[in-house]
Amino acid sequence: MCRDSRIVPGAAATEIELARRLKEFSFKETGLDQYAIAKFAESFEMVPKTLAENAGLNAMEIISSLYAEHASGNTKVGINLEEGVCKDASTMNIWDLYVTKFFALRYAADAACTVLRVDQIIMAKPAGGPKREAPAGMDED
Repeated sequence: MCRDSRIVPGAAATEIELARRLKEFSFKETGLDQYAIAKFAESFEMVPKTLAENAGLNAMEIISSLYAEHASGNTKVGINLEEGVCKDASTMNIWDLYVTKFFALRYAADAACTVLRVDQIIMAKPAGGPKREAPAGMDED
């Protein structure tokens, strides 16, 4: 299959577990760090939300069901799109490659950091530019 054959539960189970753990971690932080971590955790909800919406399901219901299942220790529970319910991804035999998830998350985080860095550079530059000197007068030659 590939050099790294590690697998993780699919059907958005991995993303919702990452979101849940990051939200728990954010409660231990304070100030802007807490807000940034919570928003980063919220970004992981886009995978189950998109899956549910594309299947014609109520995304908010699915996400809250996933959070409830994962909070009770069922960390492999994902979305069963055929039945419109949450089920154990391992029993449905839905798996994702670890290396694919790893690099997708890594590149997404790198892209977000790059955008933030560029935004900081733009905001740090003073508005306007240097004053232009008035053109010199005409010679009488």
